[in-house]
Amino acid sequence: NSVVYDPTIADSIENYSRLYVNPQNAAFLSIDHDDPETIRESLKNTAAGRNIKLIVVTDGEGILGIGDWGTQGIDIPVGKLMVYSAAAGIDPSEVLPVVMDVGTTNKSLLDNPLYLGNHQDRDYGQKYYDFVDKFVKEAEDLFPNLYLHFEDFGRRNASNILDKYKDDYLVFNDDIQGTG
Repeated sequence: NSVVYDPTIADSIENYSRLYVNPQNAAFLSIDHDDPETIRESLKNTAAGRNIKLIVVTDGEGILGIGDWGTQGIDIPVGKLMVYSAAAGIDPSEVLPVVMDVGTTNKSLLDNPLYLGNHQDRDYGQKYYDFVDKFVKEAEDLFPNLYLHFEDFGRRNASNILDKYKDDYLVFNDDIQGTG
């Protein structure tokens, strides 16, 4: 079995809140704190002066066929960036994993007092799309010429997001564009 990504990473995701030690240099963004300045400061602080060229971001809804794991899905961007670095030679100092906390539909997470994410139902409305828009604009402004990889978003949101940004930014979603 693989030790860098799938299927090993599924165990890490399912147990993330219980095993949490540090944020792995990842940005955790919350729909409850969605003003552009807060988003920008979180990205800037996590980047810590590094020249970020690649962000892998998830909202945790469509994780590896195991469903909605909310913020625990952060290990997907972390693992995907390991693959980018190991297989494609991407400099690990130029990457940033990001999770967008928009709630979850996973009842076991909502009922778990150790769950690190928002204990609220997943937002599917305009507030969700406004949050994504603020994130994209702040990330692109802060890190010019950024490659933005959307990972394991739910199918309906993934298509809408990709369609919205594909003509203006360098964006990719391997679940839509890279799956055969």
